[in-house]
Amino acid sequence: MIGAAAARRAATRAVTLIRPAGYVLIAAATVFLCVSLWSLAQAGRGDDNEYAAARDELTRTAVQHITLLNSIDPKRADLDLAHWLRVATGPFHDALKNDMPTARAKFAKQKAASHGKITALAVTDFDRPAGKATVIASVRIFTDATGEDGRRTEQRKRYEVTMQRVAGGWRVSELKPLPPGGKPAEGSGS
Repeated sequence: MIGAAAARRAATRAVTLIRPAGYVLIAAATVFLCVSLWSLAQAGRGDDNEYAAARDELTRTAVQHITLLNSIDPKRADLDLAHWLRVATGPFHDALKNDMPTARAKFAKQKAASHGKITALAVTDFDRPAGKATVIASVRIFTDATGEDGRRTEQRKRYEVTMQRVAGGWRVSELKPLPPGGKPAEGSGS
């Protein structure tokens, strides 16, 4: 009998020791769960995510603007040229504006529409606080079929483009053609 009573007392002592340990484990798991949920909630709010979102916005805008600047439809050249001015800023905008009479005369002689398509684009410099960035882009320019042969033509161009953030968003402030070697051509620019 003494053995059975001792076993019951030992079991009771073990249960009284396990209960507090169980409560500690439950409390620790609860704290861990709360910290994990808080960390997960904060993951989408950091500076890195804001930087990435701003860089993505720049990339989307650069693709749109560079495509637009490499597209022209002679039937609506005045509208296309107005769009060119809308996406430009600074000295590049001024140069485009000053060149409008020459551009209108050139596109009046052009019979087929040209459409630019970005094949590759990379952000090479991004100064978010200053609102300035540089991208390089490869562009294929397709000219619609005209004439007797009815052939569509294609050109390939590469650019180094400086983008500037202004009140209305990102704008092209400089567009430099890149030769096959990859460095900007001497004397090229806005």
